[in-house]
Amino acid sequence: MDQHFIAVQSFSHQIECFCPGSIHTELLRIEEEDIIQLTDERKYIANHGWYVMIIVDDFYSFYIALADMEKYYMGGQILSQEDIELNVNYLQFQVDQSLDQHDEAKFKLVSQQLIESKERKMKLDNYMQTDEVTMI
Repeated sequence: MDQHFIAVQSFSHQIECFCPGSIHTELLRIEEEDIIQLTDERKYIANHGWYVMIIVDDFYSFYIALADMEKYYMGGQILSQEDIELNVNYLQFQVDQSLDQHDEAKFKLVSQQLIESKERKMKLDNYMQTDEVTMI
């Protein structure tokens, strides 16, 4: 089963190559809002560890070290669907709380964050629905 993530901030990733001379090594820029699909395809490379195939926006596909995926996830650079849903719920609570407290500055700030989170959620949901339709 594939798992999907969305980039919440832009970052660069060094694609590793294990060919003699590392001729395929390159730097890939992951932009904010890019969808990252983690596939079931995995490889173990001696002295390097586990690698998983990812697809970025149905355009780039490459193997990435599992440790790098964990680093991006733990660093908050990518979020899963569940993370976004939790964030939307929390931000909605913050909006409600700021209204109850008549805190206009907090309301404006949290409302904008809520709008951005809902847009990310919608983009990821739409991508996943499209992905399911193409798999059938």
